[in-house]
Amino acid sequence: MADEARAPLVLVADDRDINLQLIGDALEQAGYAIMPARSGDEALARAKARRPDLVLLDILMPGMDGRATCRALREAGFADVPVIFVTGANDGTVLVDAFAAGAVDYITKPFLMEELLARVRTHLDLKIARDRLAEMVREREEVAHIVAHDLKNPIGAVLFAARLLGDARDEKRRDELLGDIVGGAEQALQFIQRFLCGPEEGRLRGYHPEPIELREVAVHAARAQKPAAEARGMDIVVRGTAQACADPFVARNVVQNLLSNAIRYAPERSPVEIEISDTRTGHARLLVMDRGPGIPDAMRGRLFRRYARLLGKEAAAPAAAPHSSGLGLAIAKRDVMQMGGHLWYEPRVGGGAVFGIELPKQAFMEAS
Repeated sequence: MADEARAPLVLVADDRDINLQLIGDALEQAGYAIMPARSGDEALARAKARRPDLVLLDILMPGMDGRATCRALREAGFADVPVIFVTGANDGTVLVDAFAAGAVDYITKPFLMEELLARVRTHLDLKIARDRLAEMVREREEVAHIVAHDLKNPIGAVLFAARLLGDARDEKRRDELLGDIVGGAEQALQFIQRFLCGPEEGRLRGYHPEPIELREVAVHAARAQKPAAEARGMDIVVRGTAQACADPFVARNVVQNLLSNAIRYAPERSPVEIEISDTRTGHARLLVMDRGPGIPDAMRGRLFRRYARLLGKEAAAPAAAPHSSGLGLAIAKRDVMQMGGHLWYEPRVGGGAVFGIELPKQAFMEAS
């Protein structure tokens, strides 16, 4: 999309200097920025150096003509940039070839400058509308991905607890599992209600920092993941305490996501440990540690990217792959950064993985 803070950039390609000057002057007076090119090769090179918002392209240029240039622009990743041909040819075959090459419109020489400006304005407006629609689609897809991922943990906890409920022998255990079911359902409902309140400051969801005890966040997250841990014979151990300034709901989701990964990928009957402490830099630190296979060296560079799987097929637990969307760490990274913190990975001494979070102890003000 053309940046509304700057003039739209029009690439004008013509082998005649007089045409470049006349068209360029008219476009500049109309408020457009101009990038001239005297050949097809130069037009392609300049487009790669600085992406135009629209291209005015002479068909009959020596060397790489306008049609070949248009095709080259499409192949180079400029298919969304409208191309208008400026031509002295009235041959229908030439014009058919021009549209087949990817042009959206043409204007025949000699032409009225007002007509040229009207066509430029129309196609720029259409491009802006298409770009806005595409952005809306991308935002909707991102919203759907975040909603689906954030609901997965509490619903998964409800499912685990419900499955264990049938095997519970004593009343105390049944009450505990029923509490887990109610807690997971309440967490899912809380997320939906929070999300439906609407985004704030352009974010997909608002952040509401307040003083929190990281131990309370960790204990709550551990309780939510307890049925899943018990199903694999694993204990979750929480040690230490520290206070941070963060959104408790979002912080809990991040810790639950890290715990869920540790439970999924670490060996059965191995412990998952959470250590909490203060740092010397005015932050609170929370480490989630397991004794799983860790992250392969080749994977670490893209660990926090969307749709990146945690482990290769040879390292993943048998049931892990079908449940991993490759979104969790990317969402967690974004959430922690939005709260002014840092999320990282490091190999654990003696084998395993450590995922660490540092959050500020004072309120974080995001730069505008």
